[in-house]
Amino acid sequence: MNSKSTKTDELEVSSGQLQAELIEIKERVGALETIASISNRDVVEKFVRDHITTDKARQILKECGEPRTRDYLVSKFRFASAQALDHHLNPLREANLIRQHFDEKRKQTFEWSALVRRLPKTTLKKILEPAK
Repeated sequence: MNSKSTKTDELEVSSGQLQAELIEIKERVGALETIASISNRDVVEKFVRDHITTDKARQILKECGEPRTRDYLVSKFRFASAQALDHHLNPLREANLIRQHFDEKRKQTFEWSALVRRLPKTTLKKILEPAK
């Protein structure tokens, strides 16, 4: 058997095709997650409330409605160090309430996770109000 006859099973895929497929998959997964979070809103709301253990954590979560850098958060909340910020930030990250993101320039930011973003705005507003 010569080597030319074994080439018939090759498949060529462009990066553009893969990118389009990946976007479609992400959109479908996002839609399913949205449906799940809407139908389980009470459970998701309780989960979020249970994982906001300090007033600073609540303030940080509220601030991360927009992508924020570590330096911005340290300055905004007048923490003495990044470690002081991490004391409040890490539990939010571990509970998947805040996600870490790196942009094209490898700049690190923190923002709401999909779990938080999918909560109804009125519910989110109530959760992020200062504790009484």
